[in-house]
Amino acid sequence: DAMTTVRATRPADGAMAATGTATRVSWGAILAGAAVAVALMILFTTLGIGIGAGVVDPRYDPNPLAGLGIGSGVYLIVTQLIALGAGGFAAARLAGIPRPVTSLLHGAAVWAVATIFLAWAAVTGAGAIFGAASSVFSNTASAVGGAAGAVIPDDLSLPDPSALAGSVSLDALPDDLQASLAEKGVTEDNIRQEATAAFRDVFSRQEQSAALTEARQTLGDIVRSPGDAGADLQAFFDDLVGGENAVISQEDRQEALAVLERRLGITPQEAEGVVAAVEDGVEAAIEETRAGIEAAQQQAVEAAQGASDALSTTALLLALASIMGLAAACGGAFAGKPDSLVGDRVDDHL
Repeated sequence: DAMTTVRATRPADGAMAATGTATRVSWGAILAGAAVAVALMILFTTLGIGIGAGVVDPRYDPNPLAGLGIGSGVYLIVTQLIALGAGGFAAARLAGIPRPVTSLLHGAAVWAVATIFLAWAAVTGAGAIFGAASSVFSNTASAVGGAAGAVIPDDLSLPDPSALAGSVSLDALPDDLQASLAEKGVTEDNIRQEATAAFRDVFSRQEQSAALTEARQTLGDIVRSPGDAGADLQAFFDDLVGGENAVISQEDRQEALAVLERRLGITPQEAEGVVAAVEDGVEAAIEETRAGIEAAQQQAVEAAQGASDALSTTALLLALASIMGLAAACGGAFAGKPDSLVGDRVDDHL
């Protein structure tokens, strides 16, 4: 038989099997293309940081960072598209398979590997190094998490019965009670002094702290579920009036009545009138607290809605950027498709 020397090709990573049939995927080429893409992302990002920091002059610009956000975002997205395109090109060229569909699929695989890596980088906190998509992903998650907490007031306070008792006015009492107290020589100063003592410890610091904690939890529940805001607030204020953490519990009320009767020498009915005046002041203070909490509730709901809208917009933009990255990787792969099988030259005897 005549010996004929022919030219055969053997693409990288086993693209040609022993039988001479090309395999469908070259993972070596895909990983190499993904490595090229990620490396270029790092290069472009660090280059952008260097250029951006160089053009900022805080000595002459009162707000040197104004406008950098949009510009840097556009720069990072464009450079990521270039990086993915280069990665797709490298993968298709290294695979060495002259088939358009196969080259496009290799480009898509480069995009998939790079995307998975960027998602991992965002989760582990290294997203800012690798470009816009992972940075926006991680920053948006942090923003949503902190949006609600920012509107909960730090100066939220609850009424102090002893302080309110110290400001009770005779004019706030019924006319017949005023006349009866005047006959017994009980002055406004006497009432204020003894009422303050009677209500001094009825709403302790521990009870106030527990009620404030519940108020903040209520606002947090409203942020998570705005539809239940009315019921949540009503339940909280019902507890303030008659619950476990009530400002003036029934036990506290009975003790205050006994103290006023004993120290002022007045009848139970007269003591009831004084306690009722203090309770009116507490209820007015609770209404002021309600107004403050409802205002905070409205801000919390608006913050939650804003965070939800921001998350939705960011997710859609990320999806669009990801689709553009897929298109760039596939476009680069199509451009890198060889015209014929590329590999080593070997001699095969037929």
